[in-house]
Amino acid sequence: MNPEAVEKVLVVKFFGIGSLVLATPFFLEVRKLFPNAEIHLLTLASNRQIVKMIPDLDRVRFVDLGANILSALGAFAACLIETFQKRYDVLIDMEFYTRASAILSLASRAPVRIGYHSRGVYRGNIQSHRIPFNSYWHVTRNFLSLLEPFGYRQPAQDPTPRIGFPDRHTAQTDAIFAALGGDDSRFAVVNVNAGELTYERRWLPDRFARLAAWLSERYGLTCVFIGSRDDRPYTQAVVDAAKAKGGKVLNAAGDLDLESLAQVFVKSRLVISNDSGPLHIAAAVGARVVGFYGPETPVLYGPVGEGHLSFHQFLSCSPCINIEQGKRFKCWHETLLCQEGTTVEFAIRKIQERFEDILISS
Repeated sequence: MNPEAVEKVLVVKFFGIGSLVLATPFFLEVRKLFPNAEIHLLTLASNRQIVKMIPDLDRVRFVDLGANILSALGAFAACLIETFQKRYDVLIDMEFYTRASAILSLASRAPVRIGYHSRGVYRGNIQSHRIPFNSYWHVTRNFLSLLEPFGYRQPAQDPTPRIGFPDRHTAQTDAIFAALGGDDSRFAVVNVNAGELTYERRWLPDRFARLAAWLSERYGLTCVFIGSRDDRPYTQAVVDAAKAKGGKVLNAAGDLDLESLAQVFVKSRLVISNDSGPLHIAAAVGARVVGFYGPETPVLYGPVGEGHLSFHQFLSCSPCINIEQGKRFKCWHETLLCQEGTTVEFAIRKIQERFEDILISS
């Protein structure tokens, strides 16, 4: 099919704030590849905030799965019907190996249906073009591989994700800066949380507390701890521990929507985070990022761009979260050696080597 003749494209990406951020180079290339087409995204309603920050989309369809299995089935059935009625020319399934998105591809009746294929995961012969997922490539590059049926060729460098957000501060952003003493204050952002699907991606909380206290003592930084409203109790425990060690800390978990969070990231000296959506938002707005990786790998999910720092032990058992196995976590050991191996002392030394000039500047 001639890309210039394509009138409607549907991109399906249900899960992952971080994945949607990492997909922004893909959306940009889709816009270039199909210059005369409407570009639609189908995603979960829980992604409304991040989708507002993604350019190059003409329309977004949201699926609200509700609170129980019956509502989820009803919402998915309605989604199938609407997709059938829209008569898309091209459907691109960005989910790695979910069968639900494969069923949606079939329901679309699109002449061109592109999706990932693995010999180890059965999804039928639904896609007209089946693309292998390359576990040696970053996810941003794997997303772009979905455009290969139209002659797209990969760039030499991993493309850098970029998102948009308002220039003017939100009320939430102003409240944080007021608590810090102004938007020119010296602070770091710390994210001790990770998505609820794999809490094991969290570096040890006492180590975050010690690191935050060190940043305050050596550089005079206030550490702003972030997270969702549900993360607030866990975050508060780490904040209390850091404060007991002399750290200057602020618990902002649940106080910032994603646009406000991006504005805070831009003003920060450093963003320190577990492998999670906020890490990728920070990198996408140009913040300097320190990422902690345990059962997952920065080869696939590291912060993209210059000047970032990632910690990963590269043990023989890690990464143990596999995309072909639905990212189900099962540790080989009694304790998380991949998280325990990154000590506070080692993290401090590497952060000093990389960011000393930035942290001491006025």
